[in-house]
Amino acid sequence: MPDRPMDDNAADVFHPSKPKLVHMAINIALAPVLLYLVGLWPWPPTLPHYITFAFTGLIGMRYAKLRWDKPRLVVDDDGIHCGELYPWSSIRQMQTVMRAVRLTLMTETGEIKQKMINLGWASNDDFKKILAVIDRRYQENRADP
Repeated sequence: MPDRPMDDNAADVFHPSKPKLVHMAINIALAPVLLYLVGLWPWPPTLPHYITFAFTGLIGMRYAKLRWDKPRLVVDDDGIHCGELYPWSSIRQMQTVMRAVRLTLMTETGEIKQKMINLGWASNDDFKKILAVIDRRYQENRADP
């Protein structure tokens, strides 16, 4: 996670845990091994099997490369950015559920809806820091008139 500037209004940026990214990439790359384990592919491997291993290996590497430097969560003065923007003004309640945060939001039409922000991608230290940052910023923005 990058260092946060001393300015309290700066955005808090959170990236996925590198070991979890590597783990997912390896899972993608080695997925065809399951075809051997369940007996759908005969042993020894043939050319189509090698092509499949190369293809899934490339997909696994691409998966990790696309997510390596891209932030998963940004918390700033506007709100919580996680796929989309959840403005502070629309957040009515926040609850921690397992490794996620449940947001109760008020839409422009007056409807109440709930959104889950899954934090399974974060390391344990980042998870604790994310919860602290979100709670602190939520309390600050609730107090503002």
